[in-house]
Amino acid sequence: TKSGPFEPAFILFFPYRQEREACFAQKKAERATVRTHFREKYKLPKNELDETQIQQAGDDVNLPTELAKMIAEDNQEETHKQSVLGQLSNIQNVDIDQLKDKAQATLEDLKKQTENCSLM
Repeated sequence: TKSGPFEPAFILFFPYRQEREACFAQKKAERATVRTHFREKYKLPKNELDETQIQQAGDDVNLPTELAKMIAEDNQEETHKQSVLGQLSNIQNVDIDQLKDKAQATLEDLKKQTENCSLM
């Protein structure tokens, strides 16, 4: 058989093409992982294409450090927002110390009222 003029080039560049395609699949899986995280966070419907890309990459899906850091910070913010103090701090112009003082004063007033009560 007679080989074409491009056959040596194909043989030469085939390993590079495979490597490039593997890197591209890895990047697609990383992006799909990030999208999946945000879909779960915001309770959006799942995307079959993203799940397929992640499965095709196998266990090799490692998020870049910056993206992993962003997701970790995002999770910490969510945890803080769900806490009671986090919810109080979300209310604008709320001074926690002032709230504590007001609560303490209310308790003291209740104690004085119960001391003066003739039934107690």
